[in-house]
Amino acid sequence: MKKFALICVLAVSLCGIGFSAPKSKFASKLKNFGEKLSNAYVLPASYETAYTYRTNAPYKEIVALLKNKELEALRMSNPLKYVQQACEKITALAKNDFEKAKMAHDFVAVLVSYDAKNFWAGTVPSQEWTNVIKTKTAVCEGYSNTLKKFCDTLKIPCEIVHGYARGVGTSPFAQENPKSTNHAWNILKLEGEHYLVDCTWDSGHMEGKISKQDYNTDWLFVKPEHCIYSHYPDMAKKQLLATPLSTDDFCNLPDFRPVFFDITREAKIPSKIERCDGIYNFELAVKEGYKLSFAMRNLSENTQTENCILSNTIDGITKTMFSIPTTDIYEVTIFYWKTNKSGKDCGSFAIQSTAESDTRFPVIFAHSGKNAYIIEPTQTPLKKGETQHFSIHVENKKFVAVICGRDFIQLENDGTGTFSGDIDIPSNIKELSIAFSNEKMKSYESMAKFTVE
Repeated sequence: MKKFALICVLAVSLCGIGFSAPKSKFASKLKNFGEKLSNAYVLPASYETAYTYRTNAPYKEIVALLKNKELEALRMSNPLKYVQQACEKITALAKNDFEKAKMAHDFVAVLVSYDAKNFWAGTVPSQEWTNVIKTKTAVCEGYSNTLKKFCDTLKIPCEIVHGYARGVGTSPFAQENPKSTNHAWNILKLEGEHYLVDCTWDSGHMEGKISKQDYNTDWLFVKPEHCIYSHYPDMAKKQLLATPLSTDDFCNLPDFRPVFFDITREAKIPSKIERCDGIYNFELAVKEGYKLSFAMRNLSENTQTENCILSNTIDGITKTMFSIPTTDIYEVTIFYWKTNKSGKDCGSFAIQSTAESDTRFPVIFAHSGKNAYIIEPTQTPLKKGETQHFSIHVENKKFVAVICGRDFIQLENDGTGTFSGDIDIPSNIKELSIAFSNEKMKSYESMAKFTVE
């Protein structure tokens, strides 16, 4: 039974402060990924060319071709001719084999929807490429079969890889059996070098038991040293790694997606389960234009924690502090944000503490402020009737206010983007918020929320 990628979407971000995570015990092995060549596969010295095709958008010409009425008329009646004519168009459009491969990937990823209904019912039909073309639905076997058919027609060497993947229905924090095949993807040979492609996971994602078309290129020409965090082939050589990982090594890796490596700089990968003594600090350097947020879930109770994460991004460095409430194991999910779009998950690991921590933090919302972070206070709850000093840094906003009920109490800007002031906490409120704006009396955007006791 084949699995499909699960991409979690958050509506509200939890953002805070921290330091650095220790290196995984597999760091020495990961460091050497890709440095040598497999006996069967030649790998590119650089992925610079291949990565220019990871645009997260299908070719407009392919989208138009899929709407062509004459071509569409062949899909049900003559799938072979349908593929042949589509490939003739691709050959005429493409300037090189990379474009051919990307167009074939786009055609399949846009045409085919994941067959969630039959997958969950256990009634998956034939995954031969002819049936996939006719029905426009497939599970991973069908996606990989159909991409191979396109590549064969385009004279691009392509093979199908079977193996285990951390998709729907699996968890790296539960018992894993990487020797059990549950997924399929492809290896393509372009200009004498080999590349990994997972068309299924580039086609969309699952929301509950419903599949959603959500085209991306996260798994197009993906680097082997990134793919291995979620894909474990049934043949070691198809990992395309200098030193293939054993099943035990794979099971001890955290679950990170290729996009995590795309948006971070010189990331220190945590172990699958990090250990701490109440407080765990984690630091990541983030590329320009991206932000990170985090969620933490108690695995034994399957409940989300509240007020246990404080995460701030300062000058491109995201520093996060996790307060661990109990000695259970907690799953941390990392979400990435670009501009104001909804966050998508890009990795997860676990934390287990030897001690319980009662430290709690304010809720930090996703926001558009550049270098916006809380200097103080950093813990909650605040005390009714006490005077509290607030210091908030927001570089590209003119006004920052502490909102107590209907009262907006303005903080003073020191001219460098740091807003501060002493506020008497009212005795008739249960929470207060920090918000900023470029207009003093309207259009405030919430940054953080504190509880008051």
